[in-house]
Formats: sequence, C-alpha cells, structure tokens
Amino acid sequence: MKKLLVSDLIKELDGVVVRRGSQSVVKYTATRMKKVRSGSLYFCLDKAADVEQLPACVIVTSRPQKFQSVQGDITVIQVKKTREAYQQFLALYRRLLAIPILAITGSYGKTTTKEMVKHLLSEEHRVKATKGNYNLFRSNAAVLTRMNENTDIGIFEFGVGKEGHLDKCVRCFSPFSVLITGIGTDHIDRYGSQHLYAAEKAKIIKGAEEEQSVFLNSECEYSKRFARSLRPERIIWFGMDEQADYRGSHIKYSGEGMLFTLTHADRSYEAFVPAFGVHMVRNALGAIAAAHTYGVDMKILLERLRTFPPLKRHLEIVPGVNGSTLIDDSWNSNSGSIEAALAVLQEKARGKNSVAVIGQINELGMEELQEYKKIGRLIYNHQPGRLITIGERAAVMAREAVKCGMRARHVYMCDTSERALTLIQKFADADTVCLIKTSMRDSYKDFISVLREES
Repeated sequence: MKKLLVSDLIKELDGVVVRRGSQSVVKYTATRMKKVRSGSLYFCLDKAADVEQLPACVIVTSRPQKFQSVQGDITVIQVKKTREAYQQFLALYRRLLAIPILAITGSYGKTTTKEMVKHLLSEEHRVKATKGNYNLFRSNAAVLTRMNENTDIGIFEFGVGKEGHLDKCVRCFSPFSVLITGIGTDHIDRYGSQHLYAAEKAKIIKGAEEEQSVFLNSECEYSKRFARSLRPERIIWFGMDEQADYRGSHIKYSGEGMLFTLTHADRSYEAFVPAFGVHMVRNALGAIAAAHTYGVDMKILLERLRTFPPLKRHLEIVPGVNGSTLIDDSWNSNSGSIEAALAVLQEKARGKNSVAVIGQINELGMEELQEYKKIGRLIYNHQPGRLITIGERAAVMAREAVKCGMRARHVYMCDTSERALTLIQKFADADTVCLIKTSMRDSYKDFISVLREES
C-alpha cells in the first residue's frame, strides 16, 4: 500500500479522533484483528476479540469503547458506520492510484481468463491480480490495497455471489476496463431469472469511463444487448464470429491442447493454447484482446500463451483409477461448462470407452428442472458410452438423456458419491476416459482424491 497521512484520512472519512497515538502515516490495511501489524490502518469489520494490547496502528471503528482498555500506541478514529468508512477509503485509495485496472466477470471462464491475462502481461508489467477464484468484494479490496507506485496493472475478477456486489465494486474500484466472458445460467435462485442475473452482471460496465474499453464475447446474446448502450468504438469483440476484432478459426485438438488461427486487423496468426476445449480458445481470445491493448506485441503474446499453465480441476487430464484417463473438471458446474466438458470427453475418448460422471448443479432456482432437462439433451447429443449422475436432482438429466434415446442400461443414477465411485472403479480400465464434472461447492474432494490416488 502507498503510505498515507493519518491527518488526511481523518478528513476524508469524516472521523473523530477519540484516542491519539504517535502515528502520522499508515502503510498497511487490515479488516481482521489477527492481521494487524505495526503501521496498519485497521477497519474493525470483524467480531474483534478482546485483547490487552495491539501493535502501533490506527483503528477505524463505530465502537471506540471496545478499545478503551487496549494497551499500545494506537490511534482510534470514530466513524458512524465502519463498513461505509471502509468503502469510502477504498474509493479514495483507488483515486490515488494512476494505475489501469481490468475488471473481469461472466458466468464462465472468469478465473481462467484472468489468469491468462496475468500470464501474458507479467513479464513486461508488474501485475496485481485477484488470487485464484476469490472474487468477492473483500478479497478484491485486499488486492487493491496491496497496489502501490510499484504496480503497473491491476486485474480483478468480480463475481455476483451477493446482490449489490457489483455496485460496491463499481463504487470502490472504478475506473476500470471491462471484460465479460459471457452470460449463461447461474445464480438463478438469487436473482429469480436469467434476465435479472444478466442485468446484475451488466452493472460492471458502469465502472468503465468513457475512454475505457469494454471487451465482449461476440457469440453471447446478452453481450450483444449490453453493447447497445455503448459507443461502438469502445467495444472490442472477441470470439469465433466474423464480426469479432479478435477472431478464432480453424480450431482443432492437438495432443496437448488446442490449435487455432487468430485473426486481428486483417492479419492472421497460428496460435496454440495448452488446454482442451473450444471454450478455452474463446478464453484465450478474450485474454489476448485485453493484453494486446497494454502494448505487448501480438507475436510475443502468442508465444507466451503456449506456456500458460492450465488450472487445476479445470478440465485437467490426469492418470486415473485402473490405468484409465481422468478428466477432472470438478471446479464448478453449470450448463455451459458441462457442454464444454462433454465436448472434450467426446474428442479425447475417440476409439475408447467413455464415462461421464455428472453431479448436481447449485443455484438454479425456478429454472432447475428446465436446465437439468437441457443438460440431459446435451448428454445425449455428445453420446458418452456411460452416464453416471450423483444426487437425486441430477437424476433428472439422466432420465432426459434416456428419453432422448440413450440406452437405459448405460445410465446409472446414484444417490451418493460412494456408489458412483464403486461404478467408476468397475468400469475404468486402460481403454477408458472418464469425465468428472462436479462442483467444488459439493463434498467431492475426497471422491476425486481417491480416483487420482489410485492411478
């Protein structure tokens, strides 16, 4: 964090000093007491335990009485609402940073695209980015406060786990450029419909100022709707459509990933991404489009893309039980990612036996039945040799696949992961490719570990 004068903070936060220590500057932030160190600006957002002493720090709180008896060289600033003061501070700190930020959201591919952009830019630029898939507000706030004059670019991943999350992100982290990977079916139980969910995602665009770019998926219908409210020159399209500014074509599988042709500004380049699936090409196109605007030569970007390290549990291909091949796609699950995973299974299992293991999907709300039936049809269209579903709700897609024409004797509806594991162990051999498509939100960690450990 940049060093900040305590006197300036008091004015900006409209706070009152009720206890004055010797600190004139702060150089760290904390929102949990256990993270407080000497020089910290501590916003008391947690249920702080009673302590006898704290290191030299500045405390911002609406409950100053909690720190009356705490020993140490501390300054206590009283505010009306600590959480509002924290967000006010973040907005202030963002204004102090003359650093470009790229904000990424979407229903799928957020983490992969963010990690790709980071990978593509990190040799020329000092990048701070959201860690892993920790895309909620507090995690991104921590990234912002770690940025300073030694940071060149910030890359944030925004989710919509809670309504109003993107409003806060816009308020505290803007201005930023925007990349929307695409909109699918997700979080319907919270928003009521896909249209309302898409409207929530669209709020991110408010954080982009007039001169900043908005990167949109040319194949996504919702992205096309978002574009109507933007000046055309602000939009940079990526995808497989002819209209895309960064267009992918001639896509084919290779032994270690995907080969494709990238066309931009009437020039074509041969490209390779070391991960499987057409959707990974789309992620790469979005990442390249964003990274290219930061001044890195296209040929350098494409060479660097070849060294992108695939993410764990994102269509990760590893040795499996009984000498089989395991496609571990157990990070998250929605209809879009299931379709992508089934396509990879179909390709990687050519000439072999294939097993698709699919678990329940969370947060579908009123559209659950419709989505499960849709997935059942997708399963039938991709023709895995065997289908194993896990969970009572997931059985809907199994029944739909059978209704479409999949042989019932090759479909297994399991109530538990233990039963599914027994079946996988029975069917798997050196001539079998097995897709595991579940969600990290469910308790499949041990289930996956057994399949990988027994390889």
